[in-house]
Amino acid sequence: MMPVGFLQLIVPLIGSCLLGCQDSVGDYVAASAISRNGLARNGNAINALDGREIAVWGFVDHGNLYGDAGARAILGDWWSGDGPTPTRWRFNLKARADDATGHSFPVRVPNDRGRDDLLKRFVAHARAGKSTKVFLKGRVSIFAAPTNVVPLTGLSLELTSSRDILFDL
Repeated sequence: MMPVGFLQLIVPLIGSCLLGCQDSVGDYVAASAISRNGLARNGNAINALDGREIAVWGFVDHGNLYGDAGARAILGDWWSGDGPTPTRWRFNLKARADDATGHSFPVRVPNDRGRDDLLKRFVAHARAGKSTKVFLKGRVSIFAAPTNVVPLTGLSLELTSSRDILFDL
């Protein structure tokens, strides 16, 4: 029988190795540990996270902000199209601040009371040419990403509330 202390030590260690040990901030793992160019960095490792909640940090892809007419009124020229559903809005998360637009994965968020303040902050940063670093908690979903060359794995993050988006820890 293994001592409880050993299990408390080994479980986080396995999780860190699965996600990559790079650039963790508190309980939040860097998006670069799980994503590269908007796809899963390691398809096998990300399979183990499918359907699980994770804490991740990265940068808002200001070129990929989606939502309903209310979101469009706030975002103006930064609005990229309708959200995934009438009750949710979406932005994409980049692994690094200098990643190109589109090298990001989707984050879906409910249209709740915190949405408008978040969108206003995102667009203010975009207009100022400033990157927006965010800390998120959400459930990972994976899917087979179509490609002509090699099989790749796509990922997205589903948040339960806009309160799951933080700017500082």
